Amino acid sequence: MAAPRSQISSVLIVCGLKREAALAAGPGAIVAFGNGATLQARFAALADTPLRMVVSFGLCGGLDPSLRSGDVLLGSEVVARSESVATDEALTLALERRLAEAGVPATRGKFAAADAPVLTAGEKRALRETTGAAAVDMESLAAGRFARARGAPFAILRAVSDPADRDLPPLVLAALDADGEVDVGAVVRGLARSPAALPGLIAAAFDSGAAFRMLRRCGRLAVGL
Repeated sequence: MAAPRSQISSVLIVCGLKREAALAAGPGAIVAFGNGATLQARFAALADTPLRMVVSFGLCGGLDPSLRSGDVLLGSEVVARSESVATDEALTLALERRLAEAGVPATRGKFAAADAPVLTAGEKRALRETTGAAAVDMESLAAGRFARARGAPFAILRAVSDPADRDLPPLVLAALDADGEVDVGAVVRGLARSPAALPGLIAAAFDSGAAFRMLRRCGRLAVGL
């Protein structure tokens, strides 16, 4: 006899951007995306939802100089100033095997938590020196806290967008709307004010394109575990 639908557990995928979320959405997955306040509201709405695991998924910034755009990382833990949340070793190993079966190379590393985008190579270098992290993102800490509170296994699966030596122009922030989609009007206005930002914006687009190509290959791998 099949279990009632309300008792069937799902995989919670936590992302920052709508575009990331679309790559993981589908049967068996619940996707929560957005900034800090939006994520907390979406977590609260899941209070009575059975969850099998929580996976932080999407783009990240490289801190380890050996990482390039499109490299896939499995997190060992996410660290902030005063806390850290470890990932589940069994779940991470299962994801590692699924990635290998799909022909997706992946490495492991520590993630640093950030409250705002880390834009410059100098900021990335300083963050690596203080945390020892390989990459940085803005959602994994919240995802890890939620998983810990729910007693659910937690994993981090992300692809490097901007490498450690890449300076991102501030226009990158204005170029994205609240859902992470490109705001063409904001880009045009920003370039009119700062035409020198164009090369950096083009480089960022190529970097994120490489990362999204890899995310597209592994967006649904966690759901079948």
